[in-house]
Amino acid sequence: MHDERSPNPSRTTTTVASLVLFVSVVAVYGTASFVMDGDANVTDFSSGIYDMDIQRVVTDLTSRLEGYRTSVHPLQKILIAPIGIELNSLLFGGGDRLATAKLLVGAFVLIQGLLVCVLAYQLSEGAWPAALAAGAIHAFSFASLLAASLPESAALASVASTIPLIWGAARTGRAFTGWEVVVWALIGVLSIGLTITQIACWSIALVFRVASAHDAGVRASRTALLKAALCVVLLLVLTGIAVEVQARMFEGTPRFYMTNPVAGERPFFRLGSIAAQPIYHTFRLLAHFSLFDFVAPFPGFSDFLIRDYVGFEYWSLSIEAARVDQVNALQWMLAVAVLCAVVSGCIALRRAGFRFVAPGLCVAFQFGLHFFYGREYVLYAPHWHGVWVAMLVAAVWNAWPRRRSAMLLASGLLCVAMLANNLAVLAEVYREVEAGLQVSVRDSHGALK
Repeated sequence: MHDERSPNPSRTTTTVASLVLFVSVVAVYGTASFVMDGDANVTDFSSGIYDMDIQRVVTDLTSRLEGYRTSVHPLQKILIAPIGIELNSLLFGGGDRLATAKLLVGAFVLIQGLLVCVLAYQLSEGAWPAALAAGAIHAFSFASLLAASLPESAALASVASTIPLIWGAARTGRAFTGWEVVVWALIGVLSIGLTITQIACWSIALVFRVASAHDAGVRASRTALLKAALCVVLLLVLTGIAVEVQARMFEGTPRFYMTNPVAGERPFFRLGSIAAQPIYHTFRLLAHFSLFDFVAPFPGFSDFLIRDYVGFEYWSLSIEAARVDQVNALQWMLAVAVLCAVVSGCIALRRAGFRFVAPGLCVAFQFGLHFFYGREYVLYAPHWHGVWVAMLVAAVWNAWPRRRSAMLLASGLLCVAMLANNLAVLAEVYREVEAGLQVSVRDSHGALK
């Protein structure tokens, strides 16, 4: 009887497969960012593309001007802009800030892909085939392709969802040392600095780190608790210092603790709409987690009207506004295949072990947050998508050891199909932007002429 238990590739095979995947991802992202865009003016039309704040992000990452939206991205300016400014000067003589921002954000998406591989490796108990499968699915998902092609803050903050989980898992069962306090604090600064809500993932990982130290029989569990408290104190101190340095380096940048984030973000909370249509909003978000973050339909136009940036009206491309008549038979088949894969992963998660709890809580937090916050969810998907993919792939790998070869084959075919679809959708996005997002065919009230 043939046993299809874990394929155990040699180190050479694993290395070659890793290099092929890495080169393929770099080539795809480079093409999507710098070749496919053509004459599409993505900075002028900024929020017209899935509500992405492209113009603001380019300015924040590559200029010496003051930083914006510090109530949400408290330290993004000081963490990223010095790199962006020097990179722009080195590669483009200070002249192409959009290209610099694309390179920076694309690098973060690549790093996140590597981190997804590591997280899947940990969750699958050291299976490199599962890790590479998770990395490929993450890389060629629409959420990742979009994030790697057009600069947005969520792509930067994606790493803050995986680094704490990986570090916490790597330290499980070990003594909580003094130098680890410093590492946790630094990871926390990165998390809160890139996007403030990402501190939740850091907090969850730290709590499970303390719990694992106690469960492993560390002599004084109170010591681990004390050191976790020191992590929080050191995080606050380092964040405070960084805020002050940022305000002086980039004059005019607001200190996030002096802003009113609730008032500033109020337009992005959908409380009234949710109260009126709770089932609809739940379905929308579930559709992203289970389908749209992996494969997108050709976008439609939402009723989101923008006048602020260029002095005329245009409308935002939207996944939810996609028309049924735009979806062809091949896309329907791919959608069914993706849904089957995600459902299989969810079924396998029922048999997952304790190591899945912390990443699961991180994904659940993002679902709960974005149930109330946000309009175009693919914009925020990098915050959760990598962790979610690592969990699903590792769960399937662990649950069905006799079906692993079939799983790898299915993953490869799924990645090819997803990539073809998502590149076609992104090409359509660029075409719509280049055509002006229907400015010429709508009246001042948004109706088609």
